[in-house]
Amino acid sequence: MTRWSLAGQVQPGSDAVVVPAFTDHPKQLPSADFAAACGFTGRPGEVLRLPGAAGGPAQVLLGFGAGAALHDDVVRSATAQLARAVRGFGRLGLRLPAPDERAPGPSAIRAAVEGFLLGGYRFTRHKSVLGGLSGPEHVDLLLPEGGGAADHTALDEGRRLAAATLLARDLVNEPGQDLTPALFADRAAAVAADSGLRCEVWDEERIAAEHLGGLLAVGRSSPRPPRLVKLTYHPDRPAGHYALIGKGVTFDAGGLSLKPSAEMLTMKADMAGAAAVLGAMSVLAALHCPTRVDAWLPLTENMPNGDPVRIGDVLRMRGGRTVEIRNADAEGRLILADALTLAGECAPDAMIDVATLTDAAPIALGRKIAAVMGTDDTLVDRLRQAADRAGEPVWPLPLSDRYRWQLESPIADLVNYTIGNRHGTALLAGLFLREFVPPGIPWAHLDIQGTALCDSDDGEWVQGATGFAVRTLTTLVREPFHSPV
Repeated sequence: MTRWSLAGQVQPGSDAVVVPAFTDHPKQLPSADFAAACGFTGRPGEVLRLPGAAGGPAQVLLGFGAGAALHDDVVRSATAQLARAVRGFGRLGLRLPAPDERAPGPSAIRAAVEGFLLGGYRFTRHKSVLGGLSGPEHVDLLLPEGGGAADHTALDEGRRLAAATLLARDLVNEPGQDLTPALFADRAAAVAADSGLRCEVWDEERIAAEHLGGLLAVGRSSPRPPRLVKLTYHPDRPAGHYALIGKGVTFDAGGLSLKPSAEMLTMKADMAGAAAVLGAMSVLAALHCPTRVDAWLPLTENMPNGDPVRIGDVLRMRGGRTVEIRNADAEGRLILADALTLAGECAPDAMIDVATLTDAAPIALGRKIAAVMGTDDTLVDRLRQAADRAGEPVWPLPLSDRYRWQLESPIADLVNYTIGNRHGTALLAGLFLREFVPPGIPWAHLDIQGTALCDSDDGEWVQGATGFAVRTLTTLVREPFHSPV
């Protein structure tokens, strides 16, 4: 990964220096007339290379839009596009925008580092021939007098949060053949060993002994058995206690409710929730998170072979509730139900699950905003604020009891899906999950179906996995739930 440092001036050996540009200050640019002739306006993310003086570093103009509207999301997106434009340079000096003549603050530094590292990411593990050039080996952030202690902290946090997000991206981009439930569990154990986490891995015998009926039923459809991973971050004097639950279907063919081939193209990403939770857990110790955080990752494939769950079967979940299966492709809520029950038994202050759960969520909100719903307005509001600070927007959907009747079964406690209903299906999935949250524990559900993957480069997202929710979860759990924001 790119090395970073803070500096007060351009360092020897720099190949290029990045100069911020604003649409409302075009005449302040070097070679302003030449830039204007090239059509450069300073819009966010716009890049123009200029030759440097003889023997000196080149200059790169980077647009940040209107200075008066500058905020961290703009900085993050612009530096992401910069990263894709400066491949081939060895050492880069980066001046951050300060249109009001003040030095950029720590949050802008963190956003710039995140954006650059996320925007320059490529998943190349299965490439036999690497096309294009690698990114800069070293970036100097050029700050007045080299920056202070808060600036160094922000730089370090940006690097670590980006690395955690890229861990999640790597996992989601991995083909299902190379990330089976057992292999995912192995990766989680390795991350835990490197990150100061406690780790338990439950095999199929332990899963059966713990009466995880949902996870066991979905997992029996595959010759590759399921796993459940529990991770624990426990500081010496925890200021609070969160539980994070991530859906981990490492490949979802739909079970007996088989998906069409075109819909299976992205189903290696049906474990993006588990990947996001693992990414967030990986960085908590390094960031000195003051709260205890437990993570629960139910891991399985959903296949049509083996001994797949049948339509009409009744499953008994952990805790004793029974579920009639109406759709074998509504499996994510089954494995999450068991994990939510387990998490609730540890009596955390708050619970958050993350899942690629329903196509209805992106139909409602598009593919740049995730859906959130929950039982506690304070938790949902805090999650929204954390997402805004992290640059990963979410929007609340209601959990209305008006729809609860649609989950009723004539032969079991619940159905897992309502056949023939096209409306409100994201809400019905949320209502189903709510049934397995212990009363009195605040709970929120993040449906990241639309935001887990990106079709093309877009700001800090690149084609493929986004790592969405890693930074949101990390931001959230660093503040105890019962303390003021």
